[in-house]
Amino acid sequence: MVRVFRKNGSKNYYFQVMINGRRIVESTRTSSFRKASKIAEERTMELKLDLDWYFYLKQVIKKVNLLDPEAKEAALRSAIEELNGIKVKTVTLEEAFGLFRTKPRKRTISERVYEDYRNLWCKFVGFVNNNFHEVKFLSEINKVIAEKFLSSEWERGITERTYNDRITKFRTIFSALAEDAGLRKNVWQSVDKMSEGPVSKRPFSKAQLKQIFLLAGGSMRTLCMIGLYTGLRLGDAATLKWEEVDFENSLISRLPNKTRKLRKNVEIPLLGGLREELERIRAGRKSGEIYILPDIAGKYLSSPIAVSGMVQALFRKAGIETITDREGCSRKCVIYGFHSFRHSFVSLCAANGIPMNVVMELVGHRSVMVHEIYQHASAEQKIKAINVIENEFRGKDQ
Repeated sequence: MVRVFRKNGSKNYYFQVMINGRRIVESTRTSSFRKASKIAEERTMELKLDLDWYFYLKQVIKKVNLLDPEAKEAALRSAIEELNGIKVKTVTLEEAFGLFRTKPRKRTISERVYEDYRNLWCKFVGFVNNNFHEVKFLSEINKVIAEKFLSSEWERGITERTYNDRITKFRTIFSALAEDAGLRKNVWQSVDKMSEGPVSKRPFSKAQLKQIFLLAGGSMRTLCMIGLYTGLRLGDAATLKWEEVDFENSLISRLPNKTRKLRKNVEIPLLGGLREELERIRAGRKSGEIYILPDIAGKYLSSPIAVSGMVQALFRKAGIETITDREGCSRKCVIYGFHSFRHSFVSLCAANGIPMNVVMELVGHRSVMVHEIYQHASAEQKIKAINVIENEFRGKDQ
Protein backbone atom coordinates (compact mmCIF):
# COMPACT_ATOMS: atom_id res chain seq x y z
CA MET A 1 0.00 0.00 0.00
CA VAL A 2 1.47 3.34 -1.08
CA ARG A 3 0.70 6.41 1.04
CA VAL A 4 1.19 9.88 -0.43
CA PHE A 5 1.51 12.68 2.10
CA ARG A 6 3.03 16.06 2.88
CA LYS A 7 5.52 16.71 5.65
CA ASN A 8 4.98 19.75 7.85
CA GLY A 9 6.49 22.82 6.24
CA SER A 10 7.10 21.10 2.91
CA LYS A 11 5.35 22.13 -0.31
CA ASN A 12 6.23 18.86 -2.05
CA TYR A 13 4.58 15.48 -1.49
CA TYR A 14 6.31 12.36 -0.16
CA PHE A 15 5.30 8.74 -0.39
CA GLN A 16 5.71 5.80 1.95
CA VAL A 17 5.66 2.13 1.02
CA MET A 18 6.55 -1.16 2.70
CA ILE A 19 8.50 -3.63 0.54
CA ASN A 20 9.62 -6.96 1.98
CA GLY A 21 9.32 -5.58 5.49
CA ARG A 22 11.37 -2.50 4.68
CA ARG A 23 9.78 0.95 5.11
CA ILE A 24 10.75 3.36 2.35
CA VAL A 25 10.00 7.09 2.34
CA GLU A 26 10.96 9.30 -0.60
CA SER A 27 10.13 12.76 -1.93
CA THR A 28 8.20 12.98 -5.20
CA ARG A 29 9.65 16.48 -5.84
CA THR A 30 6.24 17.85 -6.86
CA SER A 31 3.55 19.87 -5.11
CA SER A 32 0.80 18.33 -7.27
CA PHE A 33 -0.99 15.47 -5.54
CA ARG A 34 -1.97 13.95 -8.85
CA LYS A 35 1.59 13.97 -10.19
CA ALA A 36 2.90 12.76 -6.83
CA SER A 37 0.54 9.75 -6.88
CA LYS A 38 1.75 8.80 -10.36
CA ILE A 39 5.41 9.22 -9.41
CA ALA A 40 4.85 7.15 -6.25
CA GLU A 41 3.26 4.36 -8.28
CA GLU A 42 6.10 4.27 -10.82
CA ARG A 43 8.79 4.50 -8.15
CA THR A 44 7.18 1.70 -6.13
CA MET A 45 7.29 -0.55 -9.19
CA GLU A 46 10.97 0.24 -9.61
CA LEU A 47 11.72 -0.42 -5.94
CA LYS A 48 9.96 -3.76 -6.08
CA LEU A 49 11.99 -4.76 -9.12
CA ASP A 50 15.13 -3.59 -7.36
CA LEU A 51 14.47 -5.21 -3.96
CA ASP A 52 12.60 -8.42 -4.69
CA TRP A 53 15.47 -10.32 -6.31
CA TYR A 54 17.94 -9.21 -3.66
CA PHE A 55 15.56 -10.15 -0.85
CA TYR A 56 15.18 -13.68 -2.20
CA LEU A 57 18.88 -13.98 -2.95
CA LYS A 58 19.70 -13.19 0.69
CA GLN A 59 17.20 -15.83 1.79
CA VAL A 60 18.89 -18.42 -0.44
CA ILE A 61 22.36 -17.50 0.81
CA LYS A 62 21.14 -17.78 4.39
CA LYS A 63 19.74 -21.25 3.72
CA VAL A 64 22.88 -22.41 1.91
CA ASN A 65 25.12 -21.25 4.76
CA LEU A 66 23.21 -23.52 7.15
CA LEU A 67 24.19 -26.63 5.16
CA ASP A 68 27.16 -28.85 5.99
CA PRO A 69 30.29 -28.20 3.87
CA GLU A 70 29.67 -30.98 1.35
CA ALA A 71 26.00 -30.07 0.80
CA LYS A 72 26.90 -26.37 0.67
CA GLU A 73 29.44 -26.98 -2.10
CA ALA A 74 26.88 -29.00 -4.07
CA ALA A 75 24.26 -26.26 -3.65
CA LEU A 76 26.67 -23.59 -4.87
CA ARG A 77 27.64 -25.72 -7.87
CA SER A 78 23.97 -26.26 -8.72
CA ALA A 79 23.16 -22.55 -8.34
CA ILE A 80 26.00 -21.56 -10.69
CA GLU A 81 24.82 -24.05 -13.31
CA GLU A 82 21.26 -22.74 -13.08
CA LEU A 83 22.32 -19.11 -13.33
CA ASN A 84 24.57 -19.78 -16.33
CA GLY A 85 21.64 -21.40 -18.07
CA ILE A 86 19.38 -18.34 -17.70
CA LYS A 87 18.91 -16.36 -20.87
CA VAL A 88 19.35 -12.66 -20.15
CA LYS A 89 16.40 -10.62 -21.34
CA THR A 90 17.36 -8.07 -23.95
CA VAL A 91 15.45 -5.33 -25.73
CA THR A 92 17.30 -3.30 -28.36
CA LEU A 93 16.92 0.47 -28.53
CA GLU A 94 15.41 0.16 -32.02
CA GLU A 95 12.66 -2.25 -30.95
CA ALA A 96 11.98 -0.66 -27.57
CA PHE A 97 9.37 1.89 -28.64
CA GLY A 98 7.40 -0.64 -30.69
CA LEU A 99 7.23 -2.85 -27.62
CA PHE A 100 6.27 0.09 -25.40
CA ARG A 101 3.46 0.93 -27.83
CA THR A 102 1.87 -2.49 -27.27
CA LYS A 103 1.84 -2.23 -23.48
CA PRO A 104 -1.63 -1.91 -21.89
CA ARG A 105 -2.23 1.39 -20.11
CA LYS A 106 -4.39 2.33 -17.16
CA ARG A 107 -5.52 5.40 -19.07
CA THR A 108 -6.02 5.76 -22.79
CA ILE A 109 -3.20 7.62 -24.51
CA SER A 110 -4.07 9.50 -27.69
CA GLU A 111 -2.20 9.00 -30.94
CA ARG A 112 -0.96 12.59 -30.59
CA VAL A 113 0.71 11.79 -27.27
CA TYR A 114 2.20 8.56 -28.61
CA GLU A 115 3.64 10.60 -31.47
CA ASP A 116 5.34 12.87 -28.91
CA TYR A 117 6.81 9.78 -27.22
CA ARG A 118 7.95 8.36 -30.55
CA ASN A 119 9.66 11.60 -31.66
CA LEU A 120 11.49 11.86 -28.35
CA TRP A 121 12.54 8.21 -28.47
CA CYS A 122 13.87 8.52 -32.04
CA LYS A 123 15.86 11.58 -31.00
CA PHE A 124 17.29 9.69 -28.01
CA VAL A 125 18.24 6.63 -30.10
CA GLY A 126 19.95 8.90 -32.63
CA PHE A 127 21.91 10.57 -29.83
CA VAL A 128 23.04 7.22 -28.40
CA ASN A 129 24.02 5.87 -31.83
CA ASN A 130 26.12 8.99 -32.52
CA ASN A 131 27.81 9.23 -29.13
CA PHE A 132 27.82 5.73 -27.63
CA HIS A 133 28.29 3.34 -30.57
CA GLU A 134 28.73 0.26 -28.38
CA VAL A 135 25.36 0.66 -26.64
CA LYS A 136 22.67 -1.43 -28.30
CA PHE A 137 20.32 -2.57 -25.54
CA LEU A 138 17.96 -0.83 -23.16
CA SER A 139 19.72 -2.43 -20.19
CA GLU A 140 22.96 -0.67 -21.18
CA ILE A 141 21.53 2.82 -20.72
CA ASN A 142 23.08 4.34 -17.59
CA LYS A 143 22.85 7.63 -15.74
CA VAL A 144 25.80 9.12 -17.63
CA ILE A 145 24.09 8.57 -20.99
CA ALA A 146 20.77 9.88 -19.67
CA GLU A 147 22.30 13.06 -18.26
CA LYS A 148 24.40 13.73 -21.37
CA PHE A 149 21.30 13.47 -23.56
CA LEU A 150 19.44 15.91 -21.32
CA SER A 151 22.43 18.26 -21.39
CA SER A 152 22.38 18.23 -25.18
CA GLU A 153 18.67 19.06 -25.13
CA TRP A 154 19.24 21.85 -22.63
CA GLU A 155 21.92 23.37 -24.84
CA ARG A 156 19.36 23.44 -27.67
CA GLY A 157 17.30 25.88 -25.59
CA ILE A 158 14.47 23.82 -24.13
CA THR A 159 12.72 25.15 -21.02
CA GLU A 160 12.78 23.66 -17.52
CA ARG A 161 9.27 22.33 -18.08
CA THR A 162 10.27 20.58 -21.31
CA TYR A 163 13.41 19.22 -19.60
CA ASN A 164 11.28 17.72 -16.85
CA ASP A 165 8.76 16.39 -19.35
CA ARG A 166 11.59 14.54 -21.11
CA ILE A 167 12.50 12.82 -17.83
CA THR A 168 8.87 11.90 -17.12
CA LYS A 169 8.43 10.33 -20.55
CA PHE A 170 11.64 8.29 -20.25
CA ARG A 171 10.64 7.10 -16.78
CA THR A 172 7.33 5.92 -18.22
CA ILE A 173 8.97 4.07 -21.14
CA PHE A 174 11.63 2.36 -19.02
CA SER A 175 9.11 1.44 -16.33
CA ALA A 176 6.80 -0.17 -18.90
CA LEU A 177 9.68 -2.19 -20.40
CA ALA A 178 11.43 -3.13 -17.16
CA GLU A 179 10.32 -6.77 -17.13
CA ASP A 180 10.86 -7.38 -20.87
CA ALA A 181 14.31 -5.80 -20.84
CA GLY A 182 15.37 -7.33 -17.51
CA LEU A 183 16.00 -3.93 -15.97
CA ARG A 184 17.02 -4.04 -12.32
CA LYS A 185 16.20 -0.37 -11.87
CA ASN A 186 14.81 2.58 -13.82
CA VAL A 187 17.88 4.73 -14.46
CA TRP A 188 15.71 7.81 -15.13
CA GLN A 189 14.46 7.78 -11.56
CA SER A 190 17.99 8.72 -10.46
CA VAL A 191 18.04 11.76 -12.77
CA ASP A 192 16.89 14.90 -10.95
CA LYS A 193 14.30 17.22 -12.41
CA MET A 194 14.76 20.98 -12.53
CA SER A 195 12.89 23.52 -10.48
CA GLU A 196 10.44 25.35 -12.70
CA GLY A 197 10.41 29.10 -12.18
CA PRO A 198 6.95 30.73 -12.17
CA VAL A 199 7.49 32.68 -15.40
CA SER A 200 4.22 33.60 -17.07
CA LYS A 201 3.78 34.67 -20.68
CA ARG A 202 2.83 38.31 -21.17
CA PRO A 203 -0.20 39.55 -23.13
CA PHE A 204 0.41 41.60 -26.27
CA SER A 205 -0.20 45.32 -26.35
CA LYS A 206 -2.45 46.77 -29.04
CA ALA A 207 0.60 48.08 -30.88
CA GLN A 208 2.26 44.66 -30.80
CA LEU A 209 -0.87 42.93 -32.10
CA LYS A 210 -1.14 45.47 -34.93
CA GLN A 211 2.46 44.85 -35.96
CA ILE A 212 2.09 41.06 -35.79
CA PHE A 213 -0.93 41.02 -38.08
CA LEU A 214 0.68 43.58 -40.39
CA LEU A 215 3.57 41.17 -41.03
CA ALA A 216 1.82 37.79 -40.78
CA GLY A 217 0.58 36.27 -44.00
CA GLY A 218 -1.07 33.09 -45.28
CA SER A 219 -1.52 30.23 -42.84
CA MET A 220 0.51 31.98 -40.15
CA ARG A 221 -1.89 34.92 -40.15
CA THR A 222 -4.86 32.56 -39.80
CA LEU A 223 -3.11 30.69 -36.99
CA CYS A 224 -2.54 33.94 -35.10
CA MET A 225 -6.16 34.98 -35.65
CA ILE A 226 -7.37 31.67 -34.20
CA GLY A 227 -5.11 32.21 -31.19
CA LEU A 228 -6.35 35.74 -30.54
CA TYR A 229 -10.06 35.17 -31.22
CA THR A 230 -10.36 31.87 -29.35
CA GLY A 231 -7.64 31.77 -26.69
CA LEU A 232 -6.75 28.23 -27.83
CA ARG A 233 -3.28 26.89 -27.10
CA LEU A 234 -0.85 26.40 -30.00
CA GLY A 235 -1.50 22.65 -30.38
CA ASP A 236 -5.28 23.13 -30.47
CA ALA A 237 -5.12 26.11 -32.84
CA ALA A 238 -2.66 24.43 -35.21
CA THR A 239 -4.71 21.21 -35.44
CA LEU A 240 -8.20 22.72 -35.45
CA LYS A 241 -10.45 20.61 -37.67
CA TRP A 242 -13.30 21.60 -39.98
CA GLU A 243 -15.64 19.30 -38.08
CA GLU A 244 -15.04 21.43 -34.98
CA VAL A 245 -16.32 24.58 -36.71
CA ASP A 246 -20.10 25.02 -36.87
CA PHE A 247 -20.78 27.85 -39.34
CA GLU A 248 -24.55 27.45 -39.08
CA ASN A 249 -24.54 28.16 -35.34
CA SER A 250 -21.41 30.37 -35.44
CA LEU A 251 -19.56 28.17 -32.95
CA ILE A 252 -16.16 26.53 -32.52
CA SER A 253 -16.27 23.44 -30.31
CA ARG A 254 -12.95 21.90 -29.35
CA LEU A 255 -11.79 19.30 -26.81
CA PRO A 256 -8.44 20.78 -25.66
CA ASN A 257 -5.46 18.43 -25.84
CA LYS A 258 -4.18 19.48 -22.41
CA THR A 259 -7.46 18.69 -20.61
CA ARG A 260 -8.68 15.93 -22.93
CA LYS A 261 -9.12 13.47 -20.07
CA LEU A 262 -11.75 15.77 -18.52
CA ARG A 263 -13.90 15.23 -21.62
CA LYS A 264 -15.13 18.82 -21.60
CA ASN A 265 -15.29 20.82 -24.80
CA VAL A 266 -14.71 24.54 -24.95
CA GLU A 267 -17.31 26.34 -27.05
CA ILE A 268 -16.31 29.66 -28.54
CA PRO A 269 -18.53 31.98 -30.62
CA LEU A 270 -17.31 32.31 -34.21
CA LEU A 271 -17.67 35.99 -35.02
CA GLY A 272 -16.24 38.92 -36.96
CA GLY A 273 -12.88 38.69 -38.63
CA LEU A 274 -12.19 35.07 -37.74
CA ARG A 275 -15.47 33.91 -39.26
CA GLU A 276 -14.69 35.84 -42.45
CA GLU A 277 -11.19 34.32 -42.54
CA LEU A 278 -12.44 30.75 -42.10
CA GLU A 279 -15.20 31.24 -44.68
CA ARG A 280 -12.57 32.45 -47.15
CA ILE A 281 -10.43 29.35 -46.52
CA ARG A 282 -13.47 27.06 -46.67
CA ALA A 283 -14.30 28.40 -50.14
CA GLY A 284 -10.97 27.04 -51.43
CA ARG A 285 -10.92 23.90 -49.29
CA LYS A 286 -9.81 20.73 -51.07
CA SER A 287 -11.98 17.64 -50.86
CA GLY A 288 -11.09 15.41 -47.92
CA GLU A 289 -9.07 18.00 -46.01
CA ILE A 290 -9.47 17.46 -42.28
CA TYR A 291 -7.55 20.38 -40.83
CA ILE A 292 -8.27 24.06 -41.37
CA LEU A 293 -4.52 24.67 -41.72
CA PRO A 294 -3.21 21.41 -43.22
CA ASP A 295 0.35 22.66 -43.70
CA ILE A 296 0.62 23.99 -40.14
CA ALA A 297 -1.11 20.89 -38.71
CA GLY A 298 1.29 18.57 -40.55
CA LYS A 299 4.33 20.41 -39.23
CA TYR A 300 2.96 20.53 -35.70
CA LEU A 301 2.14 16.82 -35.61
CA SER A 302 5.68 15.93 -36.70
CA SER A 303 7.53 18.63 -34.73
CA PRO A 304 5.67 21.00 -32.37
CA ILE A 305 8.89 22.86 -31.61
CA ALA A 306 9.28 23.72 -35.31
CA VAL A 307 5.91 25.49 -35.40
CA SER A 308 6.69 27.24 -32.14
CA GLY A 309 9.94 28.43 -33.71
CA MET A 310 8.04 29.82 -36.72
CA VAL A 311 5.79 31.78 -34.38
CA GLN A 312 8.76 33.11 -32.42
CA ALA A 313 10.43 34.20 -35.67
CA LEU A 314 7.31 36.16 -36.62
CA PHE A 315 7.25 37.93 -33.26
CA ARG A 316 10.92 38.85 -33.51
CA LYS A 317 10.29 40.18 -37.01
CA ALA A 318 7.55 42.34 -35.50
CA GLY A 319 10.14 43.84 -33.16
CA ILE A 320 9.00 41.93 -30.06
CA GLU A 321 11.76 40.78 -27.70
CA THR A 322 10.51 37.27 -26.91
CA ILE A 323 13.08 36.38 -24.23
CA THR A 324 14.46 38.12 -21.17
CA ASP A 325 16.88 37.51 -18.31
CA ARG A 326 15.53 35.74 -15.25
CA GLU A 327 16.45 37.05 -11.85
CA GLY A 328 18.84 34.74 -10.03
CA CYS A 329 19.33 32.52 -13.08
CA SER A 330 21.83 32.63 -15.94
CA ARG A 331 19.33 31.13 -18.35
CA LYS A 332 16.95 33.38 -20.28
CA CYS A 333 13.20 32.73 -20.30
CA VAL A 334 10.51 33.18 -22.95
CA ILE A 335 8.01 35.93 -22.11
CA TYR A 336 6.22 36.17 -25.46
CA GLY A 337 5.01 33.09 -27.32
CA PHE A 338 1.85 31.83 -28.98
CA HIS A 339 0.44 31.44 -25.46
CA SER A 340 0.52 35.24 -25.26
CA PHE A 341 -2.54 35.29 -27.54
CA ARG A 342 -4.34 33.30 -24.83
CA HIS A 343 -3.25 35.78 -22.18
CA SER A 344 -4.32 38.65 -24.43
CA PHE A 345 -7.72 37.03 -24.93
CA VAL A 346 -8.30 36.68 -21.18
CA SER A 347 -6.93 40.14 -20.40
CA LEU A 348 -9.08 41.87 -23.02
CA CYS A 349 -12.16 40.06 -21.71
CA ALA A 350 -11.33 41.11 -18.16
CA ALA A 351 -10.64 44.70 -19.24
CA ASN A 352 -14.09 44.92 -20.82
CA GLY A 353 -15.94 43.58 -17.82
CA ILE A 354 -16.70 40.06 -19.06
CA PRO A 355 -17.59 37.94 -15.98
CA MET A 356 -14.90 35.53 -14.82
CA ASN A 357 -17.10 32.44 -15.13
CA VAL A 358 -17.82 33.31 -18.79
CA VAL A 359 -14.11 33.69 -19.61
CA MET A 360 -13.31 30.46 -17.76
CA GLU A 361 -15.85 28.63 -19.88
CA LEU A 362 -14.43 30.11 -23.08
CA VAL A 363 -10.81 29.17 -22.43
CA GLY A 364 -11.45 25.97 -20.49
CA HIS A 365 -9.99 26.94 -17.12
CA ARG A 366 -11.20 24.55 -14.43
CA SER A 367 -9.81 26.48 -11.47
CA VAL A 368 -10.12 30.11 -10.39
CA MET A 369 -6.54 29.91 -9.10
CA VAL A 370 -5.32 28.83 -12.53
CA HIS A 371 -7.47 31.45 -14.22
CA GLU A 372 -6.06 34.25 -12.08
CA ILE A 373 -2.57 33.56 -13.46
CA TYR A 374 -3.83 34.77 -16.83
CA GLN A 375 -5.31 38.06 -15.67
CA HIS A 376 -3.04 41.05 -16.16
CA ALA A 377 -3.89 44.47 -14.78
CA SER A 378 -2.92 46.96 -17.48
CA ALA A 379 -2.88 50.72 -17.11
CA GLU A 380 -6.03 50.84 -19.22
CA GLN A 381 -7.83 48.53 -16.80
CA LYS A 382 -6.77 50.57 -13.82
CA ILE A 383 -7.97 53.81 -15.42
CA LYS A 384 -11.28 52.18 -16.29
CA ALA A 385 -11.68 50.90 -12.72
CA ILE A 386 -11.05 54.37 -11.31
CA ASN A 387 -13.51 55.90 -13.78
CA VAL A 388 -16.20 53.42 -12.68
CA ILE A 389 -15.71 54.50 -9.06
CA GLU A 390 -15.67 58.18 -10.05
CA ASN A 391 -18.90 57.89 -12.06
CA GLU A 392 -20.58 55.99 -9.24
CA PHE A 393 -19.50 58.66 -6.75
CA ARG A 394 -20.85 61.52 -8.89
CA GLY A 395 -23.94 59.62 -10.00
CA LYS A 396 -22.96 59.81 -13.67
CA ASP A 397 -23.46 57.20 -16.34
CA GLN A 398 -20.31 55.33 -17.30
